[in-house]
Amino acid sequence: MRPAIQRLYFGIILAAVASSAVLFLRRAPAFQDTDHFTYDFTIDHGGLLRSSPQIFFVDFDEPTFDHIRQYPIPRSTIADVIQRVAAGQPRVIGLDVFLSEPRSAADDLRMQQVLTQAGNVVLASQAATASLPAVHPLPLFCQPEDPRADSGYCKDGTPGALGYALVDMPIEPDGFVRDFNLFSSGDPPSVSFPVFLAQQFTGKSIEPKNRNAASFLSHDVPYHSRELSTALIGAWAPHPATHISAWDLMTGKLAPSVFHDKLVLIGQSNDAARDTFFTPLFRLAGPDGLRERMGGTDILAAAIRSLLDGKTARLAPEWMQIAFILLTACTATWFLLAFELGHGVARLLALMAVSFAAPTVLYARTHFWLPYLAPELAMLLTVPLALGLQFVQEKLASREARAQREQLMGLFSSYVDPAVAETIWSRRNELSLGGEEHIATVMFTDIRGFTALSSGQTPAQVLTWLNRYLTAMDEVIRAHGGFLNKFIGDGLMIIFGLPLSSGSPQQDARRAIDCAMAMIQRVDVLNREHSEDPTQPALRIGVGIHSGRLMAGSIGSASRQEYSVIGATVNLASRLESLNKPFKTEILFSEETRELLGGADYPIEPLGPAKVAGLEEPVPVFTLRTTAAATTAQPSATEAAAS
Repeated sequence: MRPAIQRLYFGIILAAVASSAVLFLRRAPAFQDTDHFTYDFTIDHGGLLRSSPQIFFVDFDEPTFDHIRQYPIPRSTIADVIQRVAAGQPRVIGLDVFLSEPRSAADDLRMQQVLTQAGNVVLASQAATASLPAVHPLPLFCQPEDPRADSGYCKDGTPGALGYALVDMPIEPDGFVRDFNLFSSGDPPSVSFPVFLAQQFTGKSIEPKNRNAASFLSHDVPYHSRELSTALIGAWAPHPATHISAWDLMTGKLAPSVFHDKLVLIGQSNDAARDTFFTPLFRLAGPDGLRERMGGTDILAAAIRSLLDGKTARLAPEWMQIAFILLTACTATWFLLAFELGHGVARLLALMAVSFAAPTVLYARTHFWLPYLAPELAMLLTVPLALGLQFVQEKLASREARAQREQLMGLFSSYVDPAVAETIWSRRNELSLGGEEHIATVMFTDIRGFTALSSGQTPAQVLTWLNRYLTAMDEVIRAHGGFLNKFIGDGLMIIFGLPLSSGSPQQDARRAIDCAMAMIQRVDVLNREHSEDPTQPALRIGVGIHSGRLMAGSIGSASRQEYSVIGATVNLASRLESLNKPFKTEILFSEETRELLGGADYPIEPLGPAKVAGLEEPVPVFTLRTTAAATTAQPSATEAAAS
């Protein structure tokens, strides 16, 4: 194996080991928490927005609560704020305060009147859970069109609000909110508060697009969880909506006209309400150095803005994440194996920086999230793996150096019959691996229609019958004293007369012809033996033979060499093999080989000159008239050894 191919081979193996380890570690809670941190870090440093000019948040904040000094906020006070907001004629108002419990009759009547007069207020509701019942507005404020639904419109012609919708927050295992609900799975299905308000604000409906996404305002809304119908919030900001203190509105410091044609949310972020959550922005320290939770209404505003602006984040599919891990791990191992240690580590660090920066920039520009923690960890794992491999290779190399004196015997015993290998060893003084010209006969074989034969079969089936065929051919070649130099896919390259000649070029050529006929016969035997096996196709082979001068010797690099032959003789033998198909023959050989056969009794049939790729002049070619019927006695072990 050449060094570059060897590095690639081992690099892929090490990358697969590192990637498999990381894929296993991804299941661990500690890994998932850290992975969530990298997502939050990316949002905080590449995806934060300014406050939306279309969405307003009228907040019963701490300054407002300090003036009111009462919790829960009086219903009449909330009604006054709704009335002031409605005076500015917003398109829709979302009240993120539950109206599920009665207050004084006067306060409830006041709220009913305000909701009726506004005509565009959507109230908050909550779906039932395993431990808590559903929370719906009182019938005084909304008489649902379908009482079974967790969200929907209130009946026309009845006093109260326009509709009600779910404000449930999907909380991830680490306690953070990163998603928002699109639909609920109840009977009947219901839309969430952000979806209801976004639809009401735009007059457009959100529609399921496929199993991976919904569609809204010509934007894809990718599902983060198909089962829960959630989407990743992409429009994060310290204040996703334009923030207005309810006290400023109540005291007249702010004119209601700012709400004209806007989407207005009314909620509370004061500490008494305890309506705050961990979000990606918790990772950021505020001006005072403290990390703050985000109010529920602000999160709803971020979800609504994600829908309106088409900024719902998209998580890379699992196959892409795995491909990213494998690609970075393979590249990292290549750097460590192909370069000197210092240069390899420098390239690895550069790759890790790019693998971090690229997903960050990608998210900032497209809100497409490709997690980078697993690739970074896989690249780090390749370092000890690569160093361990190099240590083992150095140990093996030292062992190989100690066994160099047996190299020649070990090399040829795997290519030729043991008896022939013994002859080579006993005549090793005649053998030159430095590169010399010789006259020899070269044979190429190939399975006809290999692609068609292997089509429809599994790799395991193809490997089984191919190995059976190659084993049979190897036996025939060894029996005729041939040197099986290369496996070329389903093809073979065999040399007669090298590394040691049988005595004369004529004898080498005859052994090649005898071997070719024996191989054809052996293929026929294989076909008959396995004719009842549907996984064993009927084989046909083509053989090309040419004799002439060629260069033989040890070929390769300083660290890895093999014995082989090169030259025009080798090329022409390969070209003759490929001509069997147009000539509809099984064996083709050149005029040079025919001349070496001399007066031997072979059924030779001339086919005339043939155009050969790479040669200007046509080349006379020959075949055997009845290849299948031609028989040749198998050479004895002594003859085989003498070759």
